[in-house]
Amino acid sequence: LFGTRIDETAATVHAALGTAMGTMRRLGGPLLIPFTSHLPLPANRDFQHAKEMLDQIILQLIAARRQSGQDTGDMLSLLLFSHNEAGQGLTDEQIRDEALTLFLAGHETTANALAWTWYLLSQHPAVMAHLQHELATILSGRPPTLADLPQLTYTHHVISEAIRCYPPAWLMARQAQEDTLINDMPIHAGELIIMSQYLVHHDARWYPNPELFQPERWATMPSDMPRFAYFPFGGGPRLCIGERFAWMEAELVLATLAQQWSAHLVPGYPVVPQPLVTLRPKYGLHMMLTHVPS
Repeated sequence: LFGTRIDETAATVHAALGTAMGTMRRLGGPLLIPFTSHLPLPANRDFQHAKEMLDQIILQLIAARRQSGQDTGDMLSLLLFSHNEAGQGLTDEQIRDEALTLFLAGHETTANALAWTWYLLSQHPAVMAHLQHELATILSGRPPTLADLPQLTYTHHVISEAIRCYPPAWLMARQAQEDTLINDMPIHAGELIIMSQYLVHHDARWYPNPELFQPERWATMPSDMPRFAYFPFGGGPRLCIGERFAWMEAELVLATLAQQWSAHLVPGYPVVPQPLVTLRPKYGLHMMLTHVPS
């Protein structure tokens, strides 16, 4: 992201992220209870302090990169050296906001996607066997690379189906910029429109037997599927900036680990989806691993 190690500030970043995410979980998030962020609560003061710490660290990194003038090819350089049609670049504050979005959005979304994927695989051994057969056939035990991903179609289908069943970003909102009508319902400028990926992804109109984990459905998905029948990363101009990276990261991690290990949920361990900032396992997932023979 920043093309530099932040070992000396890693503990501060970790603590600040933990405080920020924890506050949003406790208060339910501004999408669920919009007014809570304005209350004089200790949690809000902690959140503001955490945000100020992250702001300071990121602005220091931006200042150092501006001073060096180097384009190192990372995300920070992309933001620093980008210009709009009028030749205007981003301000430090705009770059900070984009970086914070990447920090916060990427902090646990991919981890949650992989956690749910492993849980579903543990409950569907035939799917796990199919996945491992593909990996053994294409990779032959070596670590996967970016060049392998187009061939790992079933791996992609497994992750696609996992985040259909348990989308880490399960809820999103957009603010109406002008008065309009949606299905004859009046929407006024300034109103907040909330959409749920979870509800749409479990709609039987688009997904027969929506509660079933069936990666094979993605091999025969109808060509006339509505564009937003599947939107785990949102859509439109505000599409998640990290979508392509998230797919790449999830597929590489799953392919690397599933070659060597199978996961089994500890018998009787409770699996409870917790829909707060992200859709995460409320009590985590306690899994037992078994090594896959070569």
